Amino acid sequence: MDSLEHKLIGDGDTNVIFLNGFRMRYDSWDKVYPSVAESSKVLLLNRAGVGSSAKAQVPQTGNVVTDSIRNTASQAGMKPPYVLVSHSLGGIFANLYARLFPAEVAGVVFVEAPHPLEIIEQKKIQPPLLLRALNDGAKRLEKLFDKYKFSEDECIYETIHQLEAAGEFPDIPVSVVTGGKKMPIVPQQAFDLHVNFQAKLLELSGQSKQFVCEHSGHFPQITESDAVVAAIEHSLGLIRGANRSMLNTCAK
Repeated sequence: MDSLEHKLIGDGDTNVIFLNGFRMRYDSWDKVYPSVAESSKVLLLNRAGVGSSAKAQVPQTGNVVTDSIRNTASQAGMKPPYVLVSHSLGGIFANLYARLFPAEVAGVVFVEAPHPLEIIEQKKIQPPLLLRALNDGAKRLEKLFDKYKFSEDECIYETIHQLEAAGEFPDIPVSVVTGGKKMPIVPQQAFDLHVNFQAKLLELSGQSKQFVCEHSGHFPQITESDAVVAAIEHSLGLIRGANRSMLNTCAK
């Protein structure tokens, strides 16, 4: 399996992997990762078909995507445990990764990431006519040029089934970053549903905390990057504190 396009920077005591949203490049984290890299080793990557990463050759189900992330981290010389910082659909893969390989994940930061059940419920909401027409037109173009064959989006229900079949989410630090501002094209019903399911993400762990970015929509890592950095540092602080306690216990 070929590794994905990636960049490794920083040299700290924690290893952080950034997982982008659907079809987004790792430069979507440009306002966030430099601060994190001051005290952590950071891996940025582009999933299949994005940036210079090769097009997918097999359906991009969650198991396939998590394997590609693990493979890329290994080839980059980064060793677990990792802190997974994930935006949007990237959060589904972070959720699955933590369940499949709990020993490899020290914490997860969800940035405007959906709860798996939210994806199912959102599909039931009919989008505005203009947005529906744009989506249908984009899908017809994709099928014509075949750039995104085996798309993560087309495999999403299989990914959710894989997530449901995976183990329990580990009791690790979880930060949930939620945009508090409804985007103009998003129906109120869809926004309210999203807000409700953001609260359900907090139930994944007993070490969870929510950070609401009141002036941001779906991209707080761009519009309120300092708040996203604070959420990441919150989880890193809990992890470092736990590591120090463990070392002190072992030294006695």
